[in-house]
Amino acid sequence: MPLVMSRIPLNYQNPYRTERPVTSKIIFLSLEGSVTEEEYFDRISELFSEIGTKIQFISVAEDAVHTVPKRRTPDQIKLLSKARPKQLVERIDRFKEEKDDIYQFSQYPEDEFWIVTDVDQNWSDEIVSPDDNKTWHDEWDEAIAMCQAKNYGYAVSNPFFEIWLLLHHDQPNDTDKSYAVTDTHAYEKTDHFRTRLRDLGVSLKDKKHIKPSDYDVEKVKTAISRAETLHLNKADMCPKYFATTVYILLNKIVDMLPLDIKDKR
Repeated sequence: MPLVMSRIPLNYQNPYRTERPVTSKIIFLSLEGSVTEEEYFDRISELFSEIGTKIQFISVAEDAVHTVPKRRTPDQIKLLSKARPKQLVERIDRFKEEKDDIYQFSQYPEDEFWIVTDVDQNWSDEIVSPDDNKTWHDEWDEAIAMCQAKNYGYAVSNPFFEIWLLLHHDQPNDTDKSYAVTDTHAYEKTDHFRTRLRDLGVSLKDKKHIKPSDYDVEKVKTAISRAETLHLNKADMCPKYFATTVYILLNKIVDMLPLDIKDKR
């Protein structure tokens, strides 16, 4: 299945460079989550509409990515769920090969490519690829090494993307932080963060769907500030404690705003 680009919002438009006088840079996102993360960055595009067309999704199926998440078929959902970190990097590689005639990537080295992923079980020593006897952690290390070699960005949430959503609405407490994957605490499935969001009145519908009105510019600024404080070692892009580096990606997006608009935000 060929890789495709979807602009945010989902109506399709090829972003020819000559139509973009403010900046020629585009940020391309390869997302682990095909619902929550996608809807969140849809909202970011709405909030920063001046640069909305400069944020692009990289997906794996045109029919799936152009279908509203709630209406996707089981087969579409299964296809979009192929999103281990290494697969996210491979999506970018294939996308760049297949879409170079549209985007002329070599002429625009300022373009940025990011994977957005969670720690989840990715640091476990369980076998994920029986064919080559690789563990989840082996694949994670390969994915990060590939990003570094190719100069791709990677936004990592430990343990889940939902902590980034939480930071828009509340400071994390000690219980929240106890779910981080560390050298001494393994990944565990939990509804804790969905419950936290629900108790704050910003629940995820069907455990995945955000309500756009729950996220505005001021809340985004708050989340960026809180996440930056949590990220104790700025040189460590895969923190082994409760943290999310999604704020770095959001700062990149905000930095693309025209100066006169940025000053008003």
